[in-house]
Amino acid sequence: MDTQETVVYTYNLQAGSAPLQFFVLVEPEADQPNHYTLSLSMKAGHVERALCAPVTLRLSIDPRRLDFSVFLFPPRTSLPAGCLYHLRVWLQTAGIDHRIFSDNDLWVGRDPDFRSVGDASFAVLRNATQDMLIYQGVVGRAHVSFIIRWKLVEVGLYTLSLEYEAGGAGRTLLEDCYMRLECEPQIVTFLIYAIPVTSTPAGASHRLRFWLRTPFVSHSPASSAVSQSESYIYQRLWKSDDFKLGAGLNFDALGSKLVMGVRDPDSPRIERDLPCLNPSRRRSSRTPMNAIIRGKNIDAAKLECQGEE
Repeated sequence: MDTQETVVYTYNLQAGSAPLQFFVLVEPEADQPNHYTLSLSMKAGHVERALCAPVTLRLSIDPRRLDFSVFLFPPRTSLPAGCLYHLRVWLQTAGIDHRIFSDNDLWVGRDPDFRSVGDASFAVLRNATQDMLIYQGVVGRAHVSFIIRWKLVEVGLYTLSLEYEAGGAGRTLLEDCYMRLECEPQIVTFLIYAIPVTSTPAGASHRLRFWLRTPFVSHSPASSAVSQSESYIYQRLWKSDDFKLGAGLNFDALGSKLVMGVRDPDSPRIERDLPCLNPSRRRSSRTPMNAIIRGKNIDAAKLECQGEE
């Protein structure tokens, strides 16, 4: 098999009323004879994205004559109902079964009932451009902007990022999420919501969910245009069960043994050539402080961001 060739196996599934396609890609390793990398992607609606981590196998059989079992099965419950699945991909070779891919947290469905998610606070789309959307919501009484950015990689291939900003500060939550689109990015919309979690102080901890939504298009002649326009395929892209944010938090609620720090009267101060204690942020030479202050050194700013985890 030529090292430039990729064998693509396609499997069609129906998850509830949502039609899905799964693709298993088999690519030869250029520097290792008889070694192949298998990767998995899923297409739901107009969007295809990668699932699971690639797996490398040594094969003594023809990679163009493989047989896979690709299947889903739901857990007992999910919220919203009917859109959580366990995914399994097995490879059969000479009567032997090898499990290749597994995902117990695949969320996808057609028109889930998000109203059933109690206490959820939903963000609302406030602004949209060709390559950016801004959703605004309230998380722990804090007004938050969620910013979604598209970046074109090549024709039909994009990366997606999600960040938040509240009160003049924020950070990236999701970045470099590659997707293949069969539509313009403007067709894709999102659903973002937060669910409060019991915490001390109250209002400081939340579950945050980020879903992608595309219109459902049926290829069945029996489907009416009206029903198609009102139906959507949803898939969850990212979650956090421990999103910490709030407004006016009462830290005294932590109890009488709380010891609160007091800022030094000489703080803050500007340091030059300060030794770095974080190995992931070490640089061969310090960037002049005035370059950072003026915001002229874009590469330096990127290096600073790469050190934030």
